[in-house]
Amino acid sequence: MYVLTIDQRHSRTSRDRVPRLLEVLAEADVPCVAAFERTAGDEVQGLLDEPAAVRAALLTTLRDGDWHCGVGVGEVDDDSFATGTRAGRGPAYLAAREAVEAAKSMTGSVAVRVPGDSGEEATAWAADCEAVWTLVAGLVLERTEAQWRAVDAVDRSPTQAAAAEELGITPTSVAGALRLAHIRQERAAYPALDRLLAGAHAAATGAGPGDGIRARVGSDATPGTGADR
Repeated sequence: MYVLTIDQRHSRTSRDRVPRLLEVLAEADVPCVAAFERTAGDEVQGLLDEPAAVRAALLTTLRDGDWHCGVGVGEVDDDSFATGTRAGRGPAYLAAREAVEAAKSMTGSVAVRVPGDSGEEATAWAADCEAVWTLVAGLVLERTEAQWRAVDAVDRSPTQAAAAEELGITPTSVAGALRLAHIRQERAAYPALDRLLAGAHAAATGAGPGDGIRARVGSDATPGTGADR
C-alpha cells in the first residue's frame, strides 16, 4: 500500500487550504483505497494501492501549490482503515510520517520512505524514486499560469492549432509555451516514477516481481494527451 500524507506549507501564517485541496483531489478522481481526508490541523492523508494513482495525486497536489508531500510505502494493518484513512495503522503510515517531515526540507517537497526495517534494496528503490520526483516536482512548481493554460488547452483540443485558436494566440506561441513548460519531459518520466515506486513496494513487502502491484505498473502510466503531440 501507499500512504500519502500532505501538509500545508506556512500553515500558521496563511489561510486554511485543506478544503480546496480535498476538492481538487476529488475532481481529479484519483483511485483510492481510502479517500483523502483531513487528519489533523492542515494535514491531508489518503491510502492508495497503485503507483499511477500516487503519481496522479502528487501531480494534482503540486499544481495546487503550498504543500509538502510524503509517500509511505509498505504494509498496512488489515481493515484498520475501514472507517477512513485517519484510522489506518501499520508500517506504511509510519513511513509516510517520516516522509512528510523529510519533505519539509526538500526543494521539490516530495519525499518517499519505506519502513526502517525494510532493508537496503527497498531503501534504494525509494531513494531513486524520490530523486526522480525531485526533478519532476521542480518542473511542475516552476510552471507559470500562462504555460498551464497552454498545456490544458492542448490536452482538451484535437490539435495544437485548435488550442491556439481557443486561446487566441498563434500556434507558434502555443508550441513555445509547451516547450517552456517542459511538459514532454515531465510526462516522459511517468513510467520511471511508477516502476521505481512499485519496486520500492515489492522490496519493502517481499512481493515477487510478478506479484500484485508491481505486475500492474504501466497499465495507465502514461496517458495519451494533446500536449504530447
